[in-house]
Amino acid sequence: MSATATTDERLQPSPPRSPDVDTRAPSRRRRPGLDTLFTAVFALFGFAIGIERLSDNSFLLHLVTGRAILDHGIPRADSYSFTAPGTKFVAQSWLAELVYGGVDRAVGPFGIRVLCALTGVAIAVLAFRLALRLAGESVRASLVTIAALSGAYVLWSERPLLFGLLFLIVLLWIVEVPDCRLARHPYVSLPVLFWLWANVHGTFVLGFLYLALHLLGRWLDGAKPWAGRERQLLVGAAIAGAATFVNPYGPDLVFFPVHLMQRGAILRHVIEWASPDFHTIQGQALLLWLVVFVVAAARGRNRFSRRDVVVTVPFLGMALWALRNVAIAPLVGLPVVARAIAVDPERAARAKAEDRGSPIGIALLAVLAIIAGAVFVSAAAEPDFATASYPVKALNAVERNGLVGRHLLLDDGEAAYAVLRWSPKQKIFMDDRFDMYPESVIYDYLKLGKGDRRWAAILDKYDVEVVVWPRSETLAQLMERSDEWTQIHRDHHWVAFVRADLAG
Repeated sequence: MSATATTDERLQPSPPRSPDVDTRAPSRRRRPGLDTLFTAVFALFGFAIGIERLSDNSFLLHLVTGRAILDHGIPRADSYSFTAPGTKFVAQSWLAELVYGGVDRAVGPFGIRVLCALTGVAIAVLAFRLALRLAGESVRASLVTIAALSGAYVLWSERPLLFGLLFLIVLLWIVEVPDCRLARHPYVSLPVLFWLWANVHGTFVLGFLYLALHLLGRWLDGAKPWAGRERQLLVGAAIAGAATFVNPYGPDLVFFPVHLMQRGAILRHVIEWASPDFHTIQGQALLLWLVVFVVAAARGRNRFSRRDVVVTVPFLGMALWALRNVAIAPLVGLPVVARAIAVDPERAARAKAEDRGSPIGIALLAVLAIIAGAVFVSAAAEPDFATASYPVKALNAVERNGLVGRHLLLDDGEAAYAVLRWSPKQKIFMDDRFDMYPESVIYDYLKLGKGDRRWAAILDKYDVEVVVWPRSETLAQLMERSDEWTQIHRDHHWVAFVRADLAG
């Protein structure tokens, strides 16, 4: 990989005009060309991925919080647990939760699936069109886009991170394509973008990091941050930073990601904060991108600039550090790789002028539209929630035995389902809000998960009355041998216990 100084024109894509503006004389035949067909394929793929059934445990809690915001306003303290009632709670994704709750109340959970599908379309289309704008050729752009989006698709869920990825791509357009509409007004577009982003997901801090790295890299390339286009981005970012403090929680929301990172010792126990395993599909998606990135750096027609290296390498490091960043780092690198493998501008312009489309293109678009309709109809006919991974039968047993409302211990990944099902009556031991719970509660929970010898004392400490736990794990096996607990349900995956004095 090499780094060379560049001029201001280095970041100007080829050809230097917006992809939705055609300066050629209008053709009598408006047949879809390759660019349009590829765009439609990516749109269909994003739609099909996004409309999948709702199942993510974090999303379930976001949905319940959204409903609570509609009924009671912005939450300030925890109301879901019996181990930390009243603890200060910053609903960092309150705006996304409000959208979830509003859509759910207006048209039901299927409306949320459609919202996620449309967001998937926007992510896929904007990513491809950005790659196309910079690479200048459809096939190359599609290959780069597939590699860059693979990390997002293998980690896809209906969480607010979905909107964070969309905002990241919009930021990439503003920075990488200076003549696009949003980029022409950074004093407005950046504050609006970052205000929405900050109130939706904590990844907004990575957006500011990206801008800072971009300005540093451009400085190394000879473009001073206090002049020209760089000054506009710097001032726009400063206004955006101030705008993020205008929120229901003030500084607490803005510094939420910092406070979360201060719990590094606890986050090591969370799967999404662990380093990627290259034996898993998530790790292999990152590996695919690493290969594409290295090949583009070594063999691309255009060499990486210092700015390109400064921007992409830290994000690649973050992806290697934490699984949750596997969806982000490839998107940051997408425009860099697209520029590196771009075709000659004259060749790109000539190919675009010669691409008049064909009747086959119209037929292919019709087929894609039919497939999209079939996907929509099929999705509408199935249940909106996918609950196969949750202990539904075990919780049915809890309900049959009149135990709803008792102090319930569940795995943090499944606790949100109980909250969704029975809130506000049912309180749980802990969910996946590792940022909120007192560290003493979290460490006691982790001890239970490991089957610590003090498990019984911990359950007594918090007056746990009902336990639903994976039957293969140590805690369930220890409870089976205890006279203080009575088993009320057992299936292939889960077992449910109640204190012996409450049984029957």
